Amino acid sequence: MVNGLRPAATVNPETFALFRWIEEQLGGRRAEYDLHRQYYEGEHRVLLSDRLKAFLPPDLQKSFRDNYCQTVVDAVLDRLNVTGFTSNSEELTAWAWELWQAQRMDATQGVIHAETVIVGDGYLLVDWDPEAKIPRFIPQLAEMIVPYYSETTRKLNWASKKWVEKKEIGDNPTSRLNLYYPERVEKYKANNNVWQPFQDEGDAGWPLPWVGADGRPLGVPLVHFRNKAHTGDYGYSELCDVVPLQDLLNKTLVDLVQILDTMAFPQRWTLNVAHGTATMDIVPGTWSDLHAEEDGAQVGEWPAAPVDGPLRAIETVVQHIASTSRTPQHLFQLEGGIPSGEALKTSESGLVHKVRRKMVALGNAWEDAMMLAARVQGAFGEPAPGADVDRLETIWADPETRNEQAFLAGLGVKRNLLGVPRQQVWREMGYDPDKIAQMEADLLAEKAADANLGSEILRQFSQGRGPGVAGAQPVEPEARMPRQRKVVRHVVRDDGGRISRIDVQVTEE
Repeated sequence: MVNGLRPAATVNPETFALFRWIEEQLGGRRAEYDLHRQYYEGEHRVLLSDRLKAFLPPDLQKSFRDNYCQTVVDAVLDRLNVTGFTSNSEELTAWAWELWQAQRMDATQGVIHAETVIVGDGYLLVDWDPEAKIPRFIPQLAEMIVPYYSETTRKLNWASKKWVEKKEIGDNPTSRLNLYYPERVEKYKANNNVWQPFQDEGDAGWPLPWVGADGRPLGVPLVHFRNKAHTGDYGYSELCDVVPLQDLLNKTLVDLVQILDTMAFPQRWTLNVAHGTATMDIVPGTWSDLHAEEDGAQVGEWPAAPVDGPLRAIETVVQHIASTSRTPQHLFQLEGGIPSGEALKTSESGLVHKVRRKMVALGNAWEDAMMLAARVQGAFGEPAPGADVDRLETIWADPETRNEQAFLAGLGVKRNLLGVPRQQVWREMGYDPDKIAQMEADLLAEKAADANLGSEILRQFSQGRGPGVAGAQPVEPEARMPRQRKVVRHVVRDDGGRISRIDVQVTEE
């Protein structure tokens, strides 16, 4: 038996050795994942000397925290927002956005991004929903997943997921382990520490085939989102360099509280006063009458200890946190107001640059997820339209705090002088594909209405009734403006449920 595991007759030694290696990988990363989750949530360790531990009650020791870790992470997360996808296939673009909305990914993306930024690794399982007959996206906890990358290509060769099934109280826990390969999924189950192959209800066999209709592998169904990814198999938490500074900040706060409690008030003293062995407690802010009983008795006080030093130390530590994490200092609510205009843009430049770099890596992962979903759609349902396109491109909301007037002026230059398509301009303004499609429909409707109005004016001119014609009658109100315009956007699908075209119909009532 190794690490509480015992190989069964149906699990060969090589597979069991792989299980042991996976458990070692998981065990080596759980502590780091837990640490960064706790610090983000405000569960910090407080490094105290023995003297301070004796001075502060245990409950009070846990209360001296000022959670800047959450500020560092949220400053990034607030600027990571996928607003759509684009490709050279309009059908694939429409399909991807439709799937995104069907899976409520506007909210789920926040879960993936938070997991990635906080612990360094986020995972998304791409599966098939037999009831909805569409691919589904399932976020996974990093503590369950082990990825294995090729040393030469740096592509994901396979991945594993290990977890414990929830059971009723009193039942023995059941361990589960799935191995995800590009062409198959191997499932195992352990009762009483004995591992055996396992099939879920509805599985087509063991191992579960993971191939398309042509027999080609669909690819590893786990997509890995990595933060600050380098050459290793794992990402890095955004809090790696912040945690030590947060510890220093917490320690400095404790020192400040100690000073305030013991030395912030003047301390009285007496000399040559006969009062036996008795002591006297003087409550801060009150006066006590001391009566000298001998000649030469003296009464005095020590001044209160200044607190400027700890306060400056706290400010310095916060500045280091801001500099290390490239987080604007005004987000930490230091002295001074929030900058505006160019000052705000300058203060956020480091953060914006950092977020844009993350958008590149995370955008590639989202594109991999959507293209994998397109292959899954073709394998288990009707082929996704345009799925033969190499890849999609992720569209992100602008992470920069912008001057709206200057931003709109810049868009005008792009549109009028550079000839940038209006759809691109709308995307840069933050509109999602559904809104853009509706605006396109409204624009077509307006053009149709204007054409009708122009034709009516020409007709009345020909009859001597147009404006500017001597003795002419004014254009009739119904000719100036359509009575009521109705725009209908109709998605046409083929027999397989694929989008073939989008019709826009404009009618007047």
